[in-house]
Parts: sequence; C-alpha cells; structure tokens
Amino acid sequence: MSFFSVVIALFKDIPDIEGDKIFGIQSYTVRLGQERVFWICIALLEMAYGVAICVGAISPSPWSKLVTVLGHTVMASILWIRAKSTNLNSKAAITAFYMFVWKLFYAEYLLIPLVR
Repeated sequence: MSFFSVVIALFKDIPDIEGDKIFGIQSYTVRLGQERVFWICIALLEMAYGVAICVGAISPSPWSKLVTVLGHTVMASILWIRAKSTNLNSKAAITAFYMFVWKLFYAEYLLIPLVR
C-alpha cells in the first residue's frame, strides 16, 4: 500500500506540469519529465505486484495462494496493458489513467485480507 501512496502522490503532478512550470514549482514531473515519472510510477506498482505475487506464492493456504497470486497477476497485467496504451500527450488520458490507479488501489483492499 505504501507503493500506491507514493505512486498516487507522484502521479497527481503529471497532468499539472504546465501549471507547475508557470508557478516555478519544481515537482518531479517538471524536473524529470512526464514520461519518465509515468514509467517510474508503473515500475513501482509492478514491483509491488511482484512482491505480492511472491508473498502469495509462499502462502500455506491453497485458497489464499490461488486468489492472491491470480488476483495480483491479473491486476499487474491490466496495469501494464493500460499503461502501454495511454497517450501521454493527452491530459484527459493521463487523468483517466490516474483515476484507474485509484481503482487498483481500492481493489488491493479486497485482496489484502486474503494474504496469509
């Protein structure tokens, strides 16, 4: 969940890059660029999913193992596919992706109780 918090904080600035530049705010997006920050966020979430998959795989409970591994694999795959198809030149597309990350965040709350 910490990864999600960091990603959401970083991602929030991606669509606001123009305003940050105008007002002299040196956000990560201004310093590193939209594309780089976007892919850093994706990498952080994919790493979090990888850890969740590994934790699920070593679970002694078959039910927990199945749901945790399968659930996180599906969410990681959807994240990757959606990220690859996001137009980083479109503020609307970036904002829609940001809202999608929030949905993944809430979906994670459904899987956390199953990790044993």
